[in-house]
Amino acid sequence: MSDKISLIDTHFHLDKYQNHSSLYELMNINHQYTLCVTCSPGVFLSCKKLYPETKYVKFALGVHPKEITDPEKSIHEFNICLHQAKYIGEIGLDYSGASPSRDIQLNVFRHIIKQQAERNMLATIHVKKAEEDLITVLGEYPSSKRIIHWFSGSSIQMSTLLSQGCYFSINASMAQSESGKKRIAMIPKDRILIESDGPYSKVDGKRYTPEKLTDLYRTVGCALQVNNLEEIVYRNFLNILSQ
Repeated sequence: MSDKISLIDTHFHLDKYQNHSSLYELMNINHQYTLCVTCSPGVFLSCKKLYPETKYVKFALGVHPKEITDPEKSIHEFNICLHQAKYIGEIGLDYSGASPSRDIQLNVFRHIIKQQAERNMLATIHVKKAEEDLITVLGEYPSSKRIIHWFSGSSIQMSTLLSQGCYFSINASMAQSESGKKRIAMIPKDRILIESDGPYSKVDGKRYTPEKLTDLYRTVGCALQVNNLEEIVYRNFLNILSQ
């Protein structure tokens, strides 16, 4: 790997760590390009107030589907914060377990995706048991700046999302199960990105922290049987930013 290539993490929850201040410093010191996603506009504003964005650490404006309680309020707060954001996430659809209703989620998600497409903003997207609705909404507002995070849908759904221009981010938990290995093997190399989804993923059985980013790349690289994953991800990230 070239010394000039820094590692990239496209989906990390800084606010979910008690020692977030030290992790923020660590990511900057280690030159780890990190997109810190948020689950609500309020958390986004708090992060922006606590920490200046740097060359390596950026914050994304999110509305997680599981955290929508008042759809009108979520849309209003998203709209207020939008002018402060360069990136969007975590957003999406989730029909698993106890969630807001399908109609509520679709209403909020469709609004956000429309804004994302019109502004050509990079977005990282959550989807669980809602892949068909996701495909429908993304098709209504085409964009090539979308990352599907921790995908668990079918190969046919993956093919459709690829045809819509989506990229897919992979974490170590996905690469450490047989079903996960089969799924990530189907992703074209030019659409692969890396995420930690810290603190919700594990590397070698331990909860992810930014010190483990190199190990994360090693784990995913072994699963994909590639020895230049850093270069692949770096090139792909430059490509998605340039869309």
